[in-house]
Amino acid sequence: MFHLKSILLAGAAVLSLTACAQQSGDKAQPAAEQAAVAGQPTAGVVTEINQDDFARLIVDWRNADKWNYLGARPAVVDFNATWCGPCRQLAPILKELASELAGKVDFYSIDVDKNKELSVAFGIQSIPMLLICPADGQPQALVGLHPKDDIRQAIDKVTGNQ
Repeated sequence: MFHLKSILLAGAAVLSLTACAQQSGDKAQPAAEQAAVAGQPTAGVVTEINQDDFARLIVDWRNADKWNYLGARPAVVDFNATWCGPCRQLAPILKELASELAGKVDFYSIDVDKNKELSVAFGIQSIPMLLICPADGQPQALVGLHPKDDIRQAIDKVTGNQ
């Protein structure tokens, strides 16, 4: 396996670090997202995927020894959990950004509790954690809850959508 942890740790250090306090609650998924075909990007929507979809759409993390992004356009992957308060606060921000960047950047959501093998492989220790994947080049991580403008700037910087 390639050095995903070092890529993510370096990216997280560059962009910032914060922690998520555990809270109870559910994250409801709108009908538009439920209608999206599982694992297929839908412009303007944050699509929920699992670790198998991630291996097919983002990077084949089980069989690769280096980062080789598989997507057609840049992507933002939100690693989250239903019990995480900051994750729930981030969800509407990402929906807005997905709508604003429709057709330019794909947005995905991954529940770390349902996809533990992937979470372990990526060394995810704090959520929410955004993995910002440019079409070419290395991904960057943004950890914690940030204002919409800061997230947009990080996406633009990594993906070149300026």
